[in-house]
Amino acid sequence: MKNKKIYKTMIQDLELEYYVEFRNVKYIRYELRRGKLRLIVPKRNKDDVEEFIHKKDKWLYKKLKEYYDDEKKLSEETKSMNLSQRSMSELKHMVSLFIEKYEKQLNVKVNRLQYRDMVHKWGSCSSLRNITLSRDLRYLPDNLVSYIVYHELTHIIVLAHNDKFYEIIEKEFPDYREYDEDLKSYIYLINKNE
Repeated sequence: MKNKKIYKTMIQDLELEYYVEFRNVKYIRYELRRGKLRLIVPKRNKDDVEEFIHKKDKWLYKKLKEYYDDEKKLSEETKSMNLSQRSMSELKHMVSLFIEKYEKQLNVKVNRLQYRDMVHKWGSCSSLRNITLSRDLRYLPDNLVSYIVYHELTHIIVLAHNDKFYEIIEKEFPDYREYDEDLKSYIYLINKNE
């Protein structure tokens, strides 16, 4: 949202911040992220933008309420948590050790490894065995970095998040649900500190 004009409107008792992008699209798109709305509107449209927002009042209110409730809960849960402050080279070294360990353990081979800024994910694995990891892993504790690497290497065996996939995950991380909850807390902390 850098260099975008931010507007505000009320959705019932909640304030909504939003910005508008006019693009060559056919339909209006609503993208709500971190309590802020990105409204993508067809260039040819000259209607009042706030009308589009208020057409989705119920949905926006529900999502904003969920966001603020989660925000409050995560703020409490993360009070005693700290972000790791490792460099990218330190992260890459750590990841290479985890990859070496888990390639042997899972009997798989990574084709290519890359790092990117990723908004919604910690990592991804393609059918070509290419692994992409978020640069934000550098802020996570070692055990969560290990878990994410294992998770992505497991996708070399099973691309989907199905029962077979979670059977493999559970062998190394029987408490993986707790790790997933911890990752939500770290997403909150990272976003809060941006």
